[in-house]
Amino acid sequence: MDITMLRHPMVVQTVEALVADGRGLITYELGMGGRETLVAAAATLAARNRSPLTIVESPVLHEDTSATVAELQPDVQCTVISARDAALQPPPAPGSVLAVHADLLRDPTVRVPLLVLAHATDHLLVARHDYSDPTLDSLAGPVHRLDYQAYAAATSESFKDLAPSFDHSVGPNYEPPPMEQREGRIARQQAAEGPSPDMRAAAFARKRRLIDELNRRPADGRPPDNVEYIDLADLEALPHTDSDFDRIAAEAQERMAAFADAAEQRAAKLRDRLREGARDRAAGSPRPPAPHQHDQAQSAAHQHNIHGGRAPGQ
Repeated sequence: MDITMLRHPMVVQTVEALVADGRGLITYELGMGGRETLVAAAATLAARNRSPLTIVESPVLHEDTSATVAELQPDVQCTVISARDAALQPPPAPGSVLAVHADLLRDPTVRVPLLVLAHATDHLLVARHDYSDPTLDSLAGPVHRLDYQAYAAATSESFKDLAPSFDHSVGPNYEPPPMEQREGRIARQQAAEGPSPDMRAAAFARKRRLIDELNRRPADGRPPDNVEYIDLADLEALPHTDSDFDRIAAEAQERMAAFADAAEQRAAKLRDRLREGARDRAAGSPRPPAPHQHDQAQSAAHQHNIHGGRAPGQ
């Protein structure tokens, strides 16, 4: 048995209702904890009444059922029997509790003994599937349904109970800070972040324009008549940016110089190879014969053999 099912709100409510009524019928779908609910309700009712408990269950579940009752209600005197043993039981004591799983009623030979025992019991609890025998339904009393729909509804209600309630109508009134405080906060944030992208772009454009104008000055250093005199201090007054023009220009020149050196080295190697090839051709070194070709001596011998009436190789 899975006693963790007993923590679910649906099962807890059903157990409480069965104990309050002192009897009842549990109909359940597979996986909804019907057996666990039956045993828990019977053990709780017997503990409340301080009366003996008899559970009629399949022999394969006797040990598990006894262990569950001992864990839930250690002080309860519990006897777990099979359906065939019901005929051998003495009359139940006053106030005793009887719990029966209706799957055992499929055997027609045990129905009458179970009916006699159920009639003589003061508190009868029955659990069954939808397809089980309904013989004991009328004796059990109020019906409690355990299905997937009830399981989902109880789960949703439990989540609502756990969620904190908040009434927006009586909540604290939030007052935004004054405009002066918000503007000061924005200014401090911008100062911490540094110049805006627009300011950096404007500073970069101005620096580049100043450098271009400086490059156009005459050799004597005097500015042209149509150009306003530019002080070099203006360059230092500009905000420093990540895309500093001087740094970018220097890096570009270094990369271009490295590229030019590499290109010159490759060109020198190519010129050396061309000169070596020219020297070899000038020296008149014989070229190797092409594959599958005969020299002149082999060709003459071949022609002689053909005119002499002999085939090659004879």
